[in-house]
Amino acid sequence: MTLALTGCGAVRVQPTTPAGSTTLASRGKIDSPLTDMHNHLECLKDARLTVDVLSPTKLQVGAAEAGPTIVFTPTAGAAQAQQIDGNAQAAEVIGTALVYPNQGSDSELTSIENCLAQGVQG
Repeated sequence: MTLALTGCGAVRVQPTTPAGSTTLASRGKIDSPLTDMHNHLECLKDARLTVDVLSPTKLQVGAAEAGPTIVFTPTAGAAQAQQIDGNAQAAEVIGTALVYPNQGSDSELTSIENCLAQGVQG
């Protein structure tokens, strides 16, 4: 028994850019945990906290090493796994974020917790 498969046309895998556009075409957009639908970064700034973006997944509140550090993981489960495995000692898990309090004040930490808890279930 012989089986022959044929196809019509071709699959175009490269996205196209509209004529006259100066923006490159893309297959999609990667959501940033800093500014996703709950916009944690904006909330922290609205709480009058000084926030530095260290990377696409890491924030520093206040002075480095003294103020709290926030590290976002891909999922809430990944954040919990980091803590359980001992890779995030002294960190508090809030949703997908690991919050290292360092020497942050109670008011800073309360504001951070309130902002990061937006959208967290359970």
